[in-house]
Amino acid sequence: MFRLLLVALAIMSTAACAPHVVRLINAPPPALQMKLAVLPRVWVAGFATDRKPEFDLNTETVRLLRSELRTWSSASVLEVEPLAVDSEERLTDVAYWRRLGDEHGGPLIITGSLKLRVAPARVVHRGVRTMYAYATGRVLDSTVVVIDGRTGERLSSQALASRMRYGVGRFSSALALYVAMMQGAMGDWLETITAASNPARN
Repeated sequence: MFRLLLVALAIMSTAACAPHVVRLINAPPPALQMKLAVLPRVWVAGFATDRKPEFDLNTETVRLLRSELRTWSSASVLEVEPLAVDSEERLTDVAYWRRLGDEHGGPLIITGSLKLRVAPARVVHRGVRTMYAYATGRVLDSTVVVIDGRTGERLSSQALASRMRYGVGRFSSALALYVAMMQGAMGDWLETITAASNPARN
């Protein structure tokens, strides 16, 4: 009995000293992390959005994307007031972006456009009754534009797959649905940014 106790203690002691590898649930895959590790200086500038969004879609997107880049990349991410992009046509204005790029030291500029729409009505079954729940979901359409801040030239423009999500209870606000969709799409955002940045800085 004493020997069994010693063996059990030895096993527990060895397990306690063994290294633990913890992978965060939302961590990008290793290949993407390697691309993020060499990302240059970045300015998440701002995004063209609807005229009257339910919340400040531009500011929230800038905040979320900056946070993700600071978490997963070694890039210097500029802390600048979010830029209000007045139209999607502005995204192709080379002189405009070259001037702003000069003012901010020629970083890689992340911009684009966002639309948050009300999703189609959801069918709800309650016993034998069928009902339609309106305005309980949102659809997010995103286009990521990457610009070389030294030249103002657009390096890439990628429309991401639309995201749709319906809310339940306290998670049904437009902001909560938006954040959940952005978290699900963040890998696509980061992949698009890193893919455009590699040839740009050579």
